[in-house]
Amino acid sequence: MIAQGCKIASQVCLAVALGLIWGCAGTGEMVSLNVQPQQPYVQSGQPEPVKIVIEPFEDARADKSKIGQRTHLGGGVTKFNVTGGSPGVAIAEALAETLRQRGWNRRGWDARVVQSGVGVSGADIVINGEIQEFAANAKSRVFNTKLTGESRLVIRAKNLADDSSTQRNVQGEQSKLVFWFTSEDLEILMSGLLQDGINRFLTDTKIEGRALKSAK
Repeated sequence: MIAQGCKIASQVCLAVALGLIWGCAGTGEMVSLNVQPQQPYVQSGQPEPVKIVIEPFEDARADKSKIGQRTHLGGGVTKFNVTGGSPGVAIAEALAETLRQRGWNRRGWDARVVQSGVGVSGADIVINGEIQEFAANAKSRVFNTKLTGESRLVIRAKNLADDSSTQRNVQGEQSKLVFWFTSEDLEILMSGLLQDGINRFLTDTKIEGRALKSAK
């Protein structure tokens, strides 16, 4: 009797497991990820007088159709891209918002995103860059899903007063295991990865007068 009960329980568990596997098959759909870091609240005040314009970053990745995918346990994939479809715009907006809220010396700066090549009257600094990698992937396994994120950016700044420039290479990786996957898990991972890169850029540079220079 006990053996029969165990056999039935095993069959039920197997059926549930198979149901979970086949129920988690990917359909190839595209899911948008909001990778904008959440900035802490700061008391508003007058921004620093230096005017900074930021152009969308050039996307140098081989596959520009997505930033990654989730490989499902039951087969198939779900694809990911940033909200709006342009990682270059998303990264530029994240940098601008960080500068407005808490840029160099934890102060707010006059920063805005403009189209590439569009001049802004009175601008002091133009920042642009290149995306060499910006990837968000998830691999579902039995009882967990492994998340991985990778970012490799080149950030360039040009000072319009004297035509000098500086460049920084910023890269980072993060990974995480989750028991029950949601797209928000990847959003948190990628926004944190992006913020870490921006913070590194701020640490490696400084503002002198109305120019951006290397801090080293």
